[in-house]
Amino acid sequence: MGVLVYWLIVAAVIVFGFIMPQQGEKKKHYIILMAVLHTFVCGFRYMYLTGDLRKYAWEYSTMSDYGWFSNNVFHGGRNAGFYWLMKLVCGLTNCDFQIFLIVLAVITQVIVAVLIYRYSPKPWLSYLVWNCMAFYVIYDFSAIKQGLVMSVLMCAMMCIFDKKPIKFLIFVLLAGFIHMPALVFLPAYFVANRKLNTNTIIGYLAFAAVVFLFKNQIVNFMADVYYENESFTSSGGIGGRFLLIILFLVCGILVKGFKERNYNLLFNIIIIGAILQMFSSFDNLFTRFADCYLQFLVLFIPLMFYQDENNTTLVPDANGAVLSLNEKNIQLIVFALSAFLIYYYNKTCIGVEITYAPDDYTNFRFMWDVTS
Repeated sequence: MGVLVYWLIVAAVIVFGFIMPQQGEKKKHYIILMAVLHTFVCGFRYMYLTGDLRKYAWEYSTMSDYGWFSNNVFHGGRNAGFYWLMKLVCGLTNCDFQIFLIVLAVITQVIVAVLIYRYSPKPWLSYLVWNCMAFYVIYDFSAIKQGLVMSVLMCAMMCIFDKKPIKFLIFVLLAGFIHMPALVFLPAYFVANRKLNTNTIIGYLAFAAVVFLFKNQIVNFMADVYYENESFTSSGGIGGRFLLIILFLVCGILVKGFKERNYNLLFNIIIIGAILQMFSSFDNLFTRFADCYLQFLVLFIPLMFYQDENNTTLVPDANGAVLSLNEKNIQLIVFALSAFLIYYYNKTCIGVEITYAPDDYTNFRFMWDVTS
């Protein structure tokens, strides 16, 4: 099917989003349909679709040869959770890597569906962001270890919404056991609950300036701690994606304000993601740190324009929106935003030229399309 499958998913997200209910109990029918669609396409893809998958497939095939605490499985405690899961499923499925991918697809897409069902006022817009900002394609199709971690961090984010700090800590530590860089999410509970006002925004700007000035030293420290024997050099600049996230934040201040608790929590989270995104000029590895936070754009953007009636706690004495927009204005902005997201999807993800053939995820094939 090639790249067509990715466009068909986006078309389904939009078309069914317009013909199926997006509020109340009935919205679960749309979300179930999207969860099934995303799980099916992701789980039944050709198991060697990218170079990452080929590497994981080889490791998976050797799991039965090593013990649970061997270096090949436990990895000194780093990423052990992921490889333990691989070893468990490998033992239950006679080393069938395709089944492992199906299991991962079910886990990740069910968690995405629960997050959207519980907290998004417009599920179709959440799924559009999930696809067009490339979280689904990059992580669930290729970087599967990071994809699993991000779904566990979604559970942690739900604990922030529900004011459950102990469960939050458990989920973040679990994510870190699966993939150590996920521990970057540890400050999220404290950060998310910061009160938003003018002084807070100024504080974030000052912190971002300090991080920018000392980002070389910070990267060198991180490389020494985790990426041993590797050095990173910045390509310069801060990147268009960083500027896009800042644009979303400014738009949120203008059209939403800080009257709703859930939105405020997400605003704080996205700001930290934007600051982490500044390190992406060194290596795409650092983009994954940022995406632990930025994946929650799937809720932030819908809540920017709509109110979730079931999960809204108003914040007393908080600043309101700068602009007063009526429903027609909102519809026009959301339409323009949707068009931009589709353009962005093509420009940065689906329409790009893949220079390394084994990583060509745009050459999508189902498992039954490949006979040898």
